[in-house]
Amino acid sequence: MSSDIQPATTKIFFREAIARAMREAMRDDPRVVLLGQDVGPFGGSYKEFVGLSATFGPTRVRDTPVAEEAMIGLGVGAAAAGLRPVVSITYMDFLMLGLDPLVNYAAKARFKTGGQIRTPLVVKTTAGAKGQGVAHSQCLEAWLMSVPGLKVVAPSTPADAYGLLKAAMLEDGPVVFMDHKRLFPTAGEVPVAEGHVPIGKAIVRRAGTDVTLATHSYMTRIALEAAEALDRLGVSCEVIDLRSLAPLDIETIAQSAARTGALVTLEEGQLTCGVGVEILFQVLERTGPIATARVGALPAPVSSNPVLEAAALPDADRVITAIRRLLESSRPGKS
Repeated sequence: MSSDIQPATTKIFFREAIARAMREAMRDDPRVVLLGQDVGPFGGSYKEFVGLSATFGPTRVRDTPVAEEAMIGLGVGAAAAGLRPVVSITYMDFLMLGLDPLVNYAAKARFKTGGQIRTPLVVKTTAGAKGQGVAHSQCLEAWLMSVPGLKVVAPSTPADAYGLLKAAMLEDGPVVFMDHKRLFPTAGEVPVAEGHVPIGKAIVRRAGTDVTLATHSYMTRIALEAAEALDRLGVSCEVIDLRSLAPLDIETIAQSAARTGALVTLEEGQLTCGVGVEILFQVLERTGPIATARVGALPAPVSSNPVLEAAALPDADRVITAIRRLLESSRPGKS
């Protein structure tokens, strides 16, 4: 039998991929429980939990008050007691209310107790801008990347939403699973067979030879749009989807950047102390001097005004401009 045979897939929406991962995990492990606002009969704020309440009942799918610190604190305690909770935080902006139990207890429990207490907790939170204003649009993943004991994943496709959530629910320590408002209605092929995507492994979404573009979550779609346009201009752009932010797969990025000789990072969050600066420094430690640039949101709150929101966020045109400027300055004639 040929090894080139591809596994069977089915096309589903991003939100359906999350529901499938939850359904399989809850079926296979009675310790998996779901907590959050509107996760019960309503099916989740983005309909990513549809059907779970009817299947598993209110004991395992529990609606909570609007109290993020209590929600995560309850999840951390339940995890330490032997359950495998998934806590849904509707907006990443309000994850900061639960940072104390997440950072000071969940991420440190196994270190403080010599491994006697572990917290197999998943905090699923939704980031990104989609017309909801300054306190409902932020991407704060860079805040979380520096916490020892905490893993952070950010899928960009339905297949990775399914696979990374399945992997997160197998971890013995806390994982933040970051999705994005603009990804829920997108569709893609997901393997029919059950499985998971390993945490800590990036993927090359598009091969290229002139520049490496590293990104994650919804910005992966922007990166691919920019790469397609650059190709028509004679610039070959390799797009790497990080998928995992903690741990970072620096080796995959560094190998690509060493080959192309140029590295650009793209994120929806802020550039100051952001994901991109960490990637660039770690890559430069491995490769030595190469051409680099960062693209991210403007240093301003994201407005609910659609014109101002669009002005603040990275788009394909900004990525194209940044790459052409970088290549022109580092390789005159190649832009």
